[in-house]
Amino acid sequence: IELSNPNLKVGLFCSPHVASFRERMQVNGELITEQEVVDLLPGIYKLCVDHDIPATFFEITTALAFQFYSARGTDVVVLETGLGGRLDATNVVKAPAISVITSIGLEHTRILGDTIELIALEKGGIIKAGRPVLVGPNVPHAVLRKCAEDKGAGTYYTCNDVLGDPDEALSKSELMD
Repeated sequence: IELSNPNLKVGLFCSPHVASFRERMQVNGELITEQEVVDLLPGIYKLCVDHDIPATFFEITTALAFQFYSARGTDVVVLETGLGGRLDATNVVKAPAISVITSIGLEHTRILGDTIELIALEKGGIIKAGRPVLVGPNVPHAVLRKCAEDKGAGTYYTCNDVLGDPDEALSKSELMD
């Protein structure tokens, strides 16, 4: 998929929202409309009632997002996980184009674990078999590489693999001065 294509419909799912719930779901920067929320939510609630699904706020929001992207005919969607990875509602996507783990800090320790390594294992839950993974610099790479290996993931990329070594780029620019 050529992401620079101006005709491409790109969805974005992120959380939390700052000023409006509608910020969480966008296509090409356009927020889901109030009417789309009103039109799509009843069907999701009905499914939850009919199938006795005790869905959380985030799970209902994720289902709404998927319905919204389908209705808008998006070509590609960037999904930000909510709390972790392994048990996150967005993790229903079985074959993402790529999984990205930007950084890992000591957050949500009551739920995800009390060490960076335990949190990394939870966040590594988004890594899929045969699919590439891109990880940021502030992660326990040994833990995530092992997770990727155990899952039979595709290529494990770091930021340096994609952007190059920043120290090397700096030394080259210093040589040019």
